[in-house]
Amino acid sequence: MLLLDYALNAKAMPIPELVALAEGLPAELVDASWPVRASMAHGTVLRSALVHQLPTDHSGHTDWPALRLWIAGRTDAEFNGLIDFGCDSVMTYGQPSRDPEPTAAEIGAFDQPTAAVRRDGPDVLRAWGVSRAEERAAELLDPAGYRSILLALLDAIWDGWLGSAWSAQLPQLQATAAAAPTPPPGCTPTQWIAQVTGMRPDPIYAEAVERATELILMPAPGLGRSLSLFTDQQTWVLFSPQDTPPTESIARTGISIGRLGQLAPAMTALGDRTRLAIVLHLLDHGPMVMQQLADALEVHQSTISRQVGLLRRAGLVAVADRKVQVERSALRTAGETLLEALD
Repeated sequence: MLLLDYALNAKAMPIPELVALAEGLPAELVDASWPVRASMAHGTVLRSALVHQLPTDHSGHTDWPALRLWIAGRTDAEFNGLIDFGCDSVMTYGQPSRDPEPTAAEIGAFDQPTAAVRRDGPDVLRAWGVSRAEERAAELLDPAGYRSILLALLDAIWDGWLGSAWSAQLPQLQATAAAAPTPPPGCTPTQWIAQVTGMRPDPIYAEAVERATELILMPAPGLGRSLSLFTDQQTWVLFSPQDTPPTESIARTGISIGRLGQLAPAMTALGDRTRLAIVLHLLDHGPMVMQQLADALEVHQSTISRQVGLLRRAGLVAVADRKVQVERSALRTAGETLLEALD
């Protein structure tokens, strides 16, 4: 669900099948699921709930019909609690950690939608760019309808791609999990990830895993040569098994899902001939005012202004003292990420 929502928001994906899945969804389902996807923070809230609440011996860990039945069996009161937890997660994202930080293990059950959901619902939807946020926030107050749309979305994910991928890859996923070595003495978390997955975490992930008190590696379909990390009491690293033997000496850098998603705006911006020409000219000649760029590229100034605006939104240029200048660090990051993805 998380990767699908990334794809629906035009983020770069680790495998093309996820883009095809997003493009193949019925438009009415995409529209109907906006409040669900927003209040679930892409799907991370549902993931946390399943990690904490689905019994460890439940067949839903490997069987979609069993998992679907479990989700469908959650009461309206339980869904009110899930929606409340999701809205709270969105509203507090990026703020200082609370002590203790609430976890999905503490999700309550409420006979009625909570006051927090009634108050914050529109802001939650606005944070995710949902149109008609005030109106559509009412959908967060209908747990039965919410559950129905969530299940329809999960069904579409399963039927559109995950079902076939899961069936084909489950034996390999199970074999990879069973064969994972115990970390040898002196092995750092980053080194252990490299041994098991065949990939080194990129620097942001490496810093996080080195701080982890408990690290769980989980093979999963759909991640290509990316690593996906999340922390919820334990720190989890999801990966797809690689064809290359997983030894540290040949481990490649596993690009994080978040970092890969950030590549899309830059690639989209540079995919236009005029915008690419602007960036290349600025790299060669330094900062310029709009008219200088228009004269140099023989393009009308209104066109330059529009294209510079798109480059600014992608974070590739900035304007200071009326001069346009390249954000070299952002351009370098995009180039390095692309090279690592293609390595």
